[in-house]
Amino acid sequence: MGKFTRRQFISGGAAGVAAIAGLGLAGCAPAGQGSPMAATGEGLTFADTIAWNGEYDVIVVGFGAAGAVAACYAADAGAKVLLIDKAPQGMEGGNSRFCGQIILYSEDKDAMISYNKGMAGDFQLADDVVEAYAEGLTQTKSMLRDFFNVPEENFIDWKEDCSIQPIIGMFIPEYPGIEGGEELRVLTVSDVLCNSALWKTYRNKVISMADSIDVWYMSPATNLIQDPVSKTVIGVVIDKAGETVNVRAKNGVVMTLGGFENNKQMVEDYLGITKHATVGTLFNTGDGIKMATEVGADLWHMEAYEGNCFCLGGVSFVVGEDEHAKTFGDLRVLSGSIVVVGNGGERYLREDVYNRHGHSPSNGDWINPKRPRRTYMVWDSAQNKAIMEEYHGIPEAFQDQIVTAGSIAELEALLEMPEGKLQLTVSDFNKMANDGHDPAFYRDPESMRAFDDGPYYAIEMVQALLNTQGGPRRNGRAEVIGNDGEPIGNLYSAGEFGGLTPYQYNGGGNMAECLIFGSIAGTNAAVEKDPLPALPLDVASDIVFTPGSGSNQPDPDPAQSVQLGEGEYLGTSTLCMGNELAVKVTVDGGKITAIDIVQQQETAGIGSKALEALPALMIEAQSAEVDAVAGATITSVALMDAVNNALAQEK
Repeated sequence: MGKFTRRQFISGGAAGVAAIAGLGLAGCAPAGQGSPMAATGEGLTFADTIAWNGEYDVIVVGFGAAGAVAACYAADAGAKVLLIDKAPQGMEGGNSRFCGQIILYSEDKDAMISYNKGMAGDFQLADDVVEAYAEGLTQTKSMLRDFFNVPEENFIDWKEDCSIQPIIGMFIPEYPGIEGGEELRVLTVSDVLCNSALWKTYRNKVISMADSIDVWYMSPATNLIQDPVSKTVIGVVIDKAGETVNVRAKNGVVMTLGGFENNKQMVEDYLGITKHATVGTLFNTGDGIKMATEVGADLWHMEAYEGNCFCLGGVSFVVGEDEHAKTFGDLRVLSGSIVVVGNGGERYLREDVYNRHGHSPSNGDWINPKRPRRTYMVWDSAQNKAIMEEYHGIPEAFQDQIVTAGSIAELEALLEMPEGKLQLTVSDFNKMANDGHDPAFYRDPESMRAFDDGPYYAIEMVQALLNTQGGPRRNGRAEVIGNDGEPIGNLYSAGEFGGLTPYQYNGGGNMAECLIFGSIAGTNAAVEKDPLPALPLDVASDIVFTPGSGSNQPDPDPAQSVQLGEGEYLGTSTLCMGNELAVKVTVDGGKITAIDIVQQQETAGIGSKALEALPALMIEAQSAEVDAVAGATITSVALMDAVNNALAQEK
């Protein structure tokens, strides 16, 4: 059953509501209690059967940048908003509080369409999503200035001058070879990076709108409540400091829960990574993805993630499960007699390049490296001296993780690598360093120095995750899309909770996405919606399908179903791919004149080729013994067996 809003949504894309979902039932109450729908005279709705503990126009789940923006825009549109987060007060913010605080901006929408499609590579992005994002990139500065009250003098356009923080120049654009990137700009609201300045801008706006926005901390959502008739999401089950409450969302629910980088099982299942450390928030555990799929949401970009910048595809020292990654991020350490190897003792990436948010160069692309089960940095005494002089050594907290040996062979054994593998890797590296050419990964010869005498050192490194991009698919109106390709009624998303990045990512893009889709989601969620449809009560059922209405009968017996005339013989074989192959062979005057296939269950396009080709060859040869059809040997042999079975009866 479809459902339409009373006012037009903002942004572009197709309209409609889907019928996808599981039913999120909460406690029941007598009809008409606490529900404005009961007074419409349109009949009992599913919302009338829920024992609601609260009611808002809009509920926003997740108090990071996207959630803050969505809540503020919904409130500005006149909605009463509940904003909830699982973190305690002061720890909210998601990855927004940890990131570099840069945000993308451009004055050329068409260029941004080209650039974002280019970064997607061969992955397909819906036109309305790219259109909405590109349009939003032309407005990020004005939105921050006019809506979030950032003074004009606070903006820094780093494309004009990167001298304060040269590293930002890497992001303007991060992929300079892609069309449209030359029109990209990077903004901050402070001249200091990683200081949570942009996040605090959003947070302060939320606090200033306390008359329209309620904030609940330590209150994770546990389920969405969905109308079983229209499949519209009508509320949220919330664990409010240990108490389970059902809160009605009259006009919309906006999900901004971030990704799943702190969920070990999901990281293994979707990213194929068994060892990692999280750079940002420790609260992104994929809860929202599970809730969204329960109401029928389709997922996208689940394999996409970003690693920390600088080196080796983004790595960290080994830390505890509840600890932030300790990143290793200066290429000066990786210049010299040092290599990176996997648990097999072999190099698997180029060590001397700055990665692009974890993406390393490979065959003309920049991709997240495929990690072996274990990764080690291996270096010699000369490199160890350089590390001591430049950085006072490996950080003290990880000194006990360093493995030291007097020879490469001994180090290889201590790391439990295949005998001789690491020795061969170092020997090959030394030759490449002396020759000034790395044919394996094209490492700059200036960064290579042959290993000298021991002692030798190794330390394990793990993938450092900034964030995952995958989650529920959304459209250009920030509506969550169901498995049938249609929007799920009243459900919206923004930010890294199903981000639009499927392949390559430009720094500052996620913060732009939080602002752009947060504003779209909040505005659209605030639109007053039509009443829910009445429940179809007293529906009569005509029970037709009962036990025994299916089919579980033996296969037809060709001896019972095939009529044989004079000179006709039935032959069967069970040497086939199907259950039984049956043929009728006609013999006239001692010669085979016809071979008919009367029963077969062979694979179309494979076994069927033998059934089509061999009968004529057998008649020509006057024998069942002919060459099998290539690729259909099993069926060929079975057909020969069946024909021989029939001919044996003629004799």
